[in-house]
Amino acid sequence: MFQLVKKQIQPGQNLRLIILFLLLLSPFSIILRAQETTEQVTSQEDEQSKAEKNKVSITALPILYYTPETKLAFGAGGLLSYRLGLVFKEARPSTLFFAGIYTQMKQYSFQLKPEIYLKNNSVFLTGNFMAERFPTKFWGVGPDTSEDQLETYTPQSYFMELGYQGKYFHQIPLYLGVRYHLEKTLIVDKEPGKSLDQGLVTGSQGGWISGPGLIINYDSRDNIFFPSSGYYLQLFGFWNNKIFGSNFNYINLKIDARHYFGVSPGQVLVVQGILDTVSGDVPFYKLPKIGGDLLRGYYGGRFRDRVIVAFQTEYRFPIWKRLSGVAFAGLGSLADSLKHISWDHLKYSAGFGFRFKIIPREQVNVRVDFAFGPNGTSGIYMSAGEAF
Repeated sequence: MFQLVKKQIQPGQNLRLIILFLLLLSPFSIILRAQETTEQVTSQEDEQSKAEKNKVSITALPILYYTPETKLAFGAGGLLSYRLGLVFKEARPSTLFFAGIYTQMKQYSFQLKPEIYLKNNSVFLTGNFMAERFPTKFWGVGPDTSEDQLETYTPQSYFMELGYQGKYFHQIPLYLGVRYHLEKTLIVDKEPGKSLDQGLVTGSQGGWISGPGLIINYDSRDNIFFPSSGYYLQLFGFWNNKIFGSNFNYINLKIDARHYFGVSPGQVLVVQGILDTVSGDVPFYKLPKIGGDLLRGYYGGRFRDRVIVAFQTEYRFPIWKRLSGVAFAGLGSLADSLKHISWDHLKYSAGFGFRFKIIPREQVNVRVDFAFGPNGTSGIYMSAGEAF
């Protein structure tokens, strides 16, 4: 979200970074707990356990920071965690993330992101609402772009996404659903004479994106915040077309497959495979990207093209009380088509990090990761939750 040490940490891309970093450091952090009514149980131990599960947790705090791109920035945000339904202790926690910041350079970012589980986890509702204006970087399209191609630009975006997933098989954690995506992007600032300024790249003027998507999601994780066992397999297809009011015609297909192995109490090995591909008339800012949480160590969007294939693994282990550690590595390749994916364009990185549990009952962590790649590539990442 903001540049702290390395350029890989970008304004506008991880709003949670600011909120949760300050949560660890700020003396103004506030944790508010409200308890809902619980039904009477036969033993005091069961009653206390259920009461703890039924709590509504709100973490809220002010935001204040400074970067060269933004100058002085200020705002507020928070995370609300709660359970809905009659059998609270068997329901997954629903969450509401909210934040807003404004900067001395008249930049802003406002986000509201609810994720709601209903009917004993058989219905999953999602939403994401965002408005932002922040500078970022573009190196061109392809696996071999050089630093000489670097240019900066400022997108101004308004984003809305609504999703519904239903569980239709009682004994199988398989969800089927739909999602609608609506987004307006304006490229309000470009470097004179560069490729975006000359209109040489699709989407260099911004435009509308609008269309429906289908989701197939298999989720047997034992915890959505810090899984120690189970699978997460998601297939998502997004159809963006002018018949829905879009300025672009393209299809996006993404497969995200993860397996969580419980090695021993508190120790987890995670592996993830990603296939992200697009076809059609795609704006450059919607091309699959390497960087950020996908191959930490690279600037988010340092490499982008029509197809990305990537693999990551992470080993998570306890250190002391609420503090734990991780070691991770990843590799991936990208090309203009699947048949052109090659070892010659392989990107890779590795690193280590630390976790601190801010909501023990839900296993919610804040994290700081240190990642390293070839040719001096490195990055520091701080955010909520796990990278995958």
